[in-house]
Amino acid sequence: MRRSLLLVAFLLPIVATSSFAQDPVEVPLYFAVGIPDNALPTIDGERDDWAWVDPSFEITSVDMFILTGGVDDADDHFIDILLGWNEGQNRVYGMVHVVDDFLIVDKNPGCTFRDDNCEIHFDPDNQGGGPYSAPNDQDLQPAYQICLSMSEQFPRVQMYNGALGNFEQDALNFWWTHSGDFVQNVNANVGNEYFYEFSLLFFDPLSISGGPDASTEWILTPESTIGMGISLDDADEGLNANGNDPLAEECCENGFFWQAYVSMGDQFANTGGIPDVFLTPTEEVDTAVEATSWGQVKSLLGEGL
Repeated sequence: MRRSLLLVAFLLPIVATSSFAQDPVEVPLYFAVGIPDNALPTIDGERDDWAWVDPSFEITSVDMFILTGGVDDADDHFIDILLGWNEGQNRVYGMVHVVDDFLIVDKNPGCTFRDDNCEIHFDPDNQGGGPYSAPNDQDLQPAYQICLSMSEQFPRVQMYNGALGNFEQDALNFWWTHSGDFVQNVNANVGNEYFYEFSLLFFDPLSISGGPDASTEWILTPESTIGMGISLDDADEGLNANGNDPLAEECCENGFFWQAYVSMGDQFANTGGIPDVFLTPTEEVDTAVEATSWGQVKSLLGEGL
């Protein structure tokens, strides 16, 4: 479903129109701040160069969904996320900060998402697809999942899609030798905190065998939406949020299990349900929209005016 969306003139200097693949009441809606050229973050795992961003853009655990397991309190597990985009670079940027009382990595090499981990799902054309929704013998794929890890033993950026197994050699060549062309990422661990910082150049569709030259670069534009969501895996020793789920037993043979899976989406995104992210117009840093104004904009958009 596509819907035209009007923003009142006193909140933004222009009337904005946007379209949604699904009704906003069915798909969570978030906002990416327009990053001016003079404020592009350095991808280094530090939050300092995000300090200028209006606090109303922050996505926290309070705004997210616990899809399995549970969290005791903010000391047990707490998330805050900032998303941005830049038109000149045609990239989406993100800073994900996690407080976690037990930081667990390198326990599940076969499925690192069972460790403490950051997952990014994207479906740029916002048509409701997921990383496993398209036929797995199809080279051109509409959606992917990226896993960011604090691992010291395995690649810190891992890619997942339902078709990768059928294009194994091409997939290895593409993802690992070309990843720097479209994914920039630095993760940092300080005490009981994780910092995942990244920038992404999106493709839709994306060719597994042909690499960037056979893929279609997705052009980001202001006042449009893209399909994108972030989920955080929280692993704790001896906790199994899935009960007697045999898959959990197979993946987690070392005794480390999900305590919780916390997501921007209200459902697992493997076959769809990826949230909407609205690309807000770029303002100069010293004239950024005030927090109270953005609160009103978010409220109006959420109501689907």
